[in-house]
Amino acid sequence: VKYLNAYTGTVLLRCRKDSYRLLCSALPFVRQLESRNQRYPCLLNTLHVGGTIRTCQKFLIQYNRRQLLMLLQNCTNEEERRCVQKSLLSCSLTEEPSLSGDEEDDGGTE
Repeated sequence: VKYLNAYTGTVLLRCRKDSYRLLCSALPFVRQLESRNQRYPCLLNTLHVGGTIRTCQKFLIQYNRRQLLMLLQNCTNEEERRCVQKSLLSCSLTEEPSLSGDEEDDGGTE
């Protein structure tokens, strides 16, 4: 599991390229998850299969944006409408600073 959002019910799973079909076919059979001796009912659906985590993140942003637009259409008052609009505007993918040391080096001088 690379990403889990209990609020939206979204899980980003990572697996080897040659076993993604097995994972996709097994997910619908998962009916409950267990944690600390408590069982939680669940239903898992495959929304997207991507080659990189970044493309999956981009898909999730677009998917969540579409879900928020559907929520916006069903708002009953102005307060709900403002909250959903604020959420829509905050949907973005921000760059994380690289910690791998791949940046260009100036020869070791400071």
